[in-house]
Amino acid sequence: MHHLVIGEGQIGRAIIEHALADGDQVTILRRRDAAPEPPLRRVRGDVQDPAALSAALEGVEAIHACFHAPYDARIWRRDLPPRELAVLDAAAERGIPVVFPESMYGFQGAARRLSEGAAYSPQDAKGEVRVALMEQRRRHPARTLSIVAADLLGPTAVGTGAAVVCTLLIERMVAGARPIVFGDPAAPHVLTFIPDLAVAMLHAARHAERLAGAAGDAVLHAPSAPARSQAELIAATAAQLGTPARWALRIPRTALRAAAPVSTFARELAGISGLWYAPCTLEPGILQEQEGLRPTSWEEALRRTVAAAVAPAGAEAGPVPAAR
Repeated sequence: MHHLVIGEGQIGRAIIEHALADGDQVTILRRRDAAPEPPLRRVRGDVQDPAALSAALEGVEAIHACFHAPYDARIWRRDLPPRELAVLDAAAERGIPVVFPESMYGFQGAARRLSEGAAYSPQDAKGEVRVALMEQRRRHPARTLSIVAADLLGPTAVGTGAAVVCTLLIERMVAGARPIVFGDPAAPHVLTFIPDLAVAMLHAARHAERLAGAAGDAVLHAPSAPARSQAELIAATAAQLGTPARWALRIPRTALRAAAPVSTFARELAGISGLWYAPCTLEPGILQEQEGLRPTSWEEALRRTVAAAVAPAGAEAGPVPAAR
């Protein structure tokens, strides 16, 4: 199968790696130039440039829309709907499916135990944007599949600053600093291993007609290991590194709310704080229970992420130091 991956961030890179390992073809559309890397085909341009998008879609059988925008609901509301619409229009014209990674933001109110097919329950502006995007996909004639993932863990998240537990816990501990806890350290919080999300998105692309059904649209859960607490993650990371578990610095919810009027980042974190200061679980859905996809174990996902953080430049290589 020939996949177009739009965006080469933490999710896009994992999709590319797994697609090539499966013997599929991959074209990448990205705004910036990159060195040639056979067998990948690269096209430079933006999704809202019809010529660039058309060139990137040559011979493509499925699209993975992994582009995003700065972490600000105002920018999301301005930029994401028209960018997605451009992709949807091109996909509908060619009769090919589009697979999107989706967050839990649009379902935050049900996140204590989020079941597949739950009604939307956004709690902040970012969640409202996510709902608007899913509704745009649902109404569009293009075949779409949105794969809902929790907060991300995995080798490609290391060094990006885009995954909370990688940035605030794992990478700080590898550097010898105290971990920072955002939320209740004892609350179970589900994490999606990025390679599992990539596999789920590729599976959705390959079986899009069946999974999307007559409606032509599906919102499915990425297979994710059972939720564990940040306190458990800190202890397990310390054991992986062979170091004592250090006392964590905590971000009080009141501090986020106080800083929200003057800090965009604090405001956006405060908006999704319900996912972190209370239990957050993602129940198995069709991909796991009917399609047979299985999540990587929590322990193995953590081991591979820590190994990537330990390795030079975040490359996934070799085992982490044995626990003493």
